[in-house]
Amino acid sequence: MTDYYAILGLKKGAAPEEIKRAYKELAKKYHPDVSKEHDAEKKFKEINHAYSVLSDPEKKQNYDNYGEAYKGFEGYKQQGFGQGTDFDFEDIFNQFGFSNFSSFSDLGDLFGGRAGRAGGARQKQDVGSNIKMELNITFEEAAFGATKEVSYERIERCDKCGGTGAEGGHVKECPTCKGKGYEVRQQRTPFGVFQTQSVCHTCAGKGQIAEKECKHCAGNGFLAKQAKLAVKIPAGVNTGNHLRLEGKGHEGRHGAGDLFILIFVEPHPIFKRDEEDIYAEIPISFTEAALGAKVEVPTLDGTAELKIPSGTQTGTIFRLKGKGIVKLNKQGEGDEFVKVIVETPKSLSKKQKELLEKLESEVESAKKRKSLFDKILGKK
Repeated sequence: MTDYYAILGLKKGAAPEEIKRAYKELAKKYHPDVSKEHDAEKKFKEINHAYSVLSDPEKKQNYDNYGEAYKGFEGYKQQGFGQGTDFDFEDIFNQFGFSNFSSFSDLGDLFGGRAGRAGGARQKQDVGSNIKMELNITFEEAAFGATKEVSYERIERCDKCGGTGAEGGHVKECPTCKGKGYEVRQQRTPFGVFQTQSVCHTCAGKGQIAEKECKHCAGNGFLAKQAKLAVKIPAGVNTGNHLRLEGKGHEGRHGAGDLFILIFVEPHPIFKRDEEDIYAEIPISFTEAALGAKVEVPTLDGTAELKIPSGTQTGTIFRLKGKGIVKLNKQGEGDEFVKVIVETPKSLSKKQKELLEKLESEVESAKKRKSLFDKILGKK
């Protein structure tokens, strides 16, 4: 049995990053145009094939579970016999030692008809898989929107052979399946003779094979390449939102998957966010709080003037309407909420102390506090 992990010099269960790194190193080392080793072309082909399996999450999972036998049922989903039932033909066949049934998605063939479903299932499976990636953006980019360039690795059609895997694109009919893409098998069971069909092991369901393998992609028809893309980030996105770019995932023989970008917004040194509203804290002086003032406060697009009324207490929150973040896919903006923190002087001059002491004897709060204490202590 071919060990795809061993081909890439890895242990089973290696992480995607390890697989990618190993592939890059080995592909560069054994590329036929670079390597002088006599078996470089063969090794390059093995490396590409191993990577094409292990870099695809679905194929990798099937390979991890079933080894090379995963090829026999690639693209097929096991189904019960009819809806709303847990009845499974394969469980029964396995009990009697019949383990070569690779698919039961075409049970209609057993009773005559629907042979065309194999082609449909194969075509659906040959659509490239999706790619998921993460993208960090700044608080301001989330608020106003931006265009970011992203770079990622994707499987693309070989431009030398057009994805056929054949040099010059020259292919011929598969001698095993006669161009059908699937093989039909009959097997005797305690229930009678059953006929099944599975993906052709020679052409992997394509119905064609190369007259001569393409050296650029080692006959795979596809290569891992670095892709760059300008992504438009809409205003109002937040951490956890994702963007879907249709057709920008891995390429397959019958179309490409999608690229999903998960957004992470970096924290801001001043603002905190709650949906479309933003929050900030600003310090004000004791005199500004007592006498009132007009102060400049930070906003997403600069600064704004905030009127502090006299007698403002620390922790008071003011609202700046429409100074928040644009509502994603909606009209309008959130608000900005500014919390003021009254700063108490830490060091005072003699004159400042005298003035504050004089003020203390005059302010109403001191008289109220003395009256409250007298009541608690029972004094008159």
